[in-house]
Amino acid sequence: MAAKDNARASDIDKTSFWWTGMCGACHPGGGPSEFDRDGRKYFDVATGKFGYESLGKAAADVLLDGDYAEVSNVNGALRAAPWDKTGVAEADCLFCHRADRTVTSGKNMNWIWRAASLRGKDALVDSGGGPVPGYAAAATAAQGWFSAIALNPSVPAGQPPQATSLDISYQPGVDAGTLLVEPDQTLRLAPTAISAVPTDYACWGCHITPEVRKRGRVWFDATKDVHYAGFNRLRDADPSNDVPATASTACTRCHPSGADHNIAKGNTTLGTARDDTDFAGFRTCRDCHLRDSPLRDPEAPVVDTRPGGEERLRAHQVVRHLDLLSCDVCHIPFKTDPADMVIDMATTGQTPILSTQKFLSADPLDPTATDKTRWYPSFTWKKDQDGVLRLFPMKVLLTAWWGEWDRNGTPADLSDDRIAPIPLWRVRGVTAGAPLAGAADDTGDGTKEVNTPAEIALYIAALRGNDRYGVPVALNPVLVKGGKVYHDDGAGGVAHFEVEGSGIKTESAHPFAADHNVLPASEALGSFAGAAGCAECHKTMNGNQPTRVFDRKILVDPWGEDGKPVYKTVRELVLLPRGLDPW
Repeated sequence: MAAKDNARASDIDKTSFWWTGMCGACHPGGGPSEFDRDGRKYFDVATGKFGYESLGKAAADVLLDGDYAEVSNVNGALRAAPWDKTGVAEADCLFCHRADRTVTSGKNMNWIWRAASLRGKDALVDSGGGPVPGYAAAATAAQGWFSAIALNPSVPAGQPPQATSLDISYQPGVDAGTLLVEPDQTLRLAPTAISAVPTDYACWGCHITPEVRKRGRVWFDATKDVHYAGFNRLRDADPSNDVPATASTACTRCHPSGADHNIAKGNTTLGTARDDTDFAGFRTCRDCHLRDSPLRDPEAPVVDTRPGGEERLRAHQVVRHLDLLSCDVCHIPFKTDPADMVIDMATTGQTPILSTQKFLSADPLDPTATDKTRWYPSFTWKKDQDGVLRLFPMKVLLTAWWGEWDRNGTPADLSDDRIAPIPLWRVRGVTAGAPLAGAADDTGDGTKEVNTPAEIALYIAALRGNDRYGVPVALNPVLVKGGKVYHDDGAGGVAHFEVEGSGIKTESAHPFAADHNVLPASEALGSFAGAAGCAECHKTMNGNQPTRVFDRKILVDPWGEDGKPVYKTVRELVLLPRGLDPW
């Protein structure tokens, strides 16, 4: 996000105005979509004034303000953010608490309509050409309270929809019984339209993007998640008690919330998000399934850790299994839906996405196998609810990007260095959105990429040129890719160093936890069809051959200098560095 105060236009990337229009669909209004960083409403309709005016500032004073400017992500053109045209996106309670949602072909239309209005920004009009405040109208549009809406058909798949016209009308709500007409002709919300406990579709409207694309998670499928199936009675013999997808509240069984709206969560592997609330009120696997848990769910199958327990659950009784392994490791053995694997922001400044199907396969030991019906996650050490570090499955998203390397005047000390990503609009100003002449298709897949020293040197030289404002794009441009930083070696060539251990806080590998799509014991590691029991993990039970769990291939670089993908095993990545090596 752009800083509040900027010295020049070249420093500005995504501003608050851009964020509200493009990202606000997954944030329930209020906060940064309503108030600036001084706590003032961006624009107050009642007074007709911008927030900065209450501080005695004029429009000329906020030209480079991250709250009151917008930079084009296409060409870097700067303009004053037209909050007076869009209005602000106030808190939207029905964002989560609408009961009778419109679900069409599995799509949450309420989310789509909200996103479309927001992305319409100040260009949104009604069918007569009159202006419609895209941000202020978003909560109303989300409820389907309009007579007509037109969506831009040219928006690429995977991006938020964009409304080009919107005719607000509350009559559809009245006709559906969602809105009730009072004697004085005012409207009020029908109590039946409100769900105190959000339905799964309320959650999934936003989570579908990170869940499906980033993690390969699937919901609303009884064959792919035992919890969704179990909580909705879909695996018993009585079809009459089945809970339909539109009424499912399975998410809140493990992720409850109170009046404070702090939705219970675990411990994220990617960055931080309110670490002080990790596991607070959250129902973990161990809470519900361990025999001696005070929170054990009587409907949950018990995990028998006692000697002489059920033979089929003997893995739970083996020494150190439950100490070192999370429940997820065995019960989320693979994924069947493709997920984002690589985002290459370096070659063109655009963001092409390559999926798991390109780099992984149904054979965890051979990523090149043609069977792409499933893929296998990596693992990471993560603190569990009881404070113990255990292995958890994850999917790593790899990125390649250009940064500005600030050595802080101490070239011999990397620990105080900083590598700041170069805004993509500035990279595109150099590449014109296409690979530079001289870049080649070293992978042989029909797409060019930056991976050889000559190509990297070519881009480094180009990125030292000026942007549209006459400012050098980067003084010391570096490529961050595959866990390495590639830089000018000072002698006309390119050198690199490993990020890990350097002390520099930067990354090209982003771990997304793979902690849903839980399968029952009969389908867990060592149990599902074709598995080899203990030999799934232990070499001594596999003829001392590579195992499908700890020797599976994990992508660490989408293309090395020879154009070939680079892999390491789980054993190399997460076990040996800790002195562990399962026999």
